[in-house]
Amino acid sequence: MILRPYQTEIIKSVVSNIRAGEKSILIVAPTGSGKTVIFAHIATGAVAKNKRVLILTHRREILQQTVDKIANFGIEAGVIVSGKKNTDELIQVAMIGTLINRLSDMPPQDLIIIDECQHSVSATWKKTIQHFGDTLRMGFTATPERLSGEGLIEIFTIMIEGPHTQDLVTQGYLSNPRMFSGPDVQEKSKLKITRGDYDKDEQVKKYRSKVVIGSVIDHYIEKLNGLPTICFCVSIDHCHMMEAEFRLTGFRSRTITGKMSRVDRDSVIGGLSDGSVQVLCSCDVISEGVDVPVLAGCILLRRTKSLALYLQQVGRALRPYPGKNEAIILDHAGCYWEHGHPLDIREWSLEAKKRSKRDSLPKPIVSVCPKCSGVWPGEPKTCPDCGYDLHEMRERAAGRKPPKEIEGILREVMPGDTDLSSIVQQVLSLQTMTPGKRQKMMISNLYKYGNSDRVKGLAKALGYKSGWTYAMNNRLRGRR
Repeated sequence: MILRPYQTEIIKSVVSNIRAGEKSILIVAPTGSGKTVIFAHIATGAVAKNKRVLILTHRREILQQTVDKIANFGIEAGVIVSGKKNTDELIQVAMIGTLINRLSDMPPQDLIIIDECQHSVSATWKKTIQHFGDTLRMGFTATPERLSGEGLIEIFTIMIEGPHTQDLVTQGYLSNPRMFSGPDVQEKSKLKITRGDYDKDEQVKKYRSKVVIGSVIDHYIEKLNGLPTICFCVSIDHCHMMEAEFRLTGFRSRTITGKMSRVDRDSVIGGLSDGSVQVLCSCDVISEGVDVPVLAGCILLRRTKSLALYLQQVGRALRPYPGKNEAIILDHAGCYWEHGHPLDIREWSLEAKKRSKRDSLPKPIVSVCPKCSGVWPGEPKTCPDCGYDLHEMRERAAGRKPPKEIEGILREVMPGDTDLSSIVQQVLSLQTMTPGKRQKMMISNLYKYGNSDRVKGLAKALGYKSGWTYAMNNRLRGRR
């Protein structure tokens, strides 16, 4: 198997650190970067030196995917799962829930590989890792942090970072995510927290409203219309409810659950490829480690405080596929407002996350149009989308409560605008410039972003005529 250049670089860095004496290495690489291929290459290299390798997983789908990847290197791996006796292959891929009860039967290992290692600080994982003492171990994850904010420093001593998602999109290894999200209609104060995340029962009640369901169906028709899509739901009952709603509208929809047999799960996932399933409703089944490259997009119908879960779900739709160059993300849960854009550059650390950091940031100035519910940075005179007079509205509303936000209308959001602060400041700055200087700055934006929605939005917010970005961009291209 031919490795991608960045995969080769990660492996070189791992080898270099091992030679320097490191025995507990964390490798961070985005969803879709091929982490399984990387550690399968490392594992088979160890076997070639007659070393024993133990690979830890927590889902059967991930276990099978790992066994298959190792087989691509010409090596058969043993599996440690419930209902199957241990075998003697040098590589063993183990379900953590089964292995914890068989530790006394395990021979000494030379290398332990931990997939989705953000889970490794939990009690079961810790006990397993401690059982093997100072054995060389490597952890792989896209998001090295826990929902609780715990870091991974008690398990790993050094972190190796691979490319960012932006890099993989630019290099053609992932599809470009186009994300659509509405106003932050689910304010945090309105959602109860249960065991560290937003309460599921409360969310289901919200999503049963006709406004939300109708919006989900309408946006699916508008943006995806029959293309293979995963709808990430809050609970199994919520999955069945959405499945029924899609079917009533004429779409072929199914629900996938963890209680289904592997054959049934493989069948419904395969339906996305053969066209027998257009919308697959899922709850905690295909968010980690399952590749479905044919997916055209996904629908987020569950708000979560877990950055890992959010990026895993979005990542399902980013796998490349012939004829596919973008993935549509319909965010009806407000996950964008919680975690930002999938292409945002994130800083990782082995240390515990400071949870108050995001909340301490200054809130950006935005305008919400009461007519179309468009959300715009700064205080434009008119709504860039429908032309509503926002200046007059603000004067009339002085001293009154702001207009009520309308649920259900999504707007495309761009990377880098996690808090909208950067684009807000840009609009405010441009509004104070002289016309000549403003024009130069707008041309600079065209050079940087091209005729994108971001530049079009800036132009509209500043009162430029319709079509200015298109005409000016063509003129600039003629000069280059």
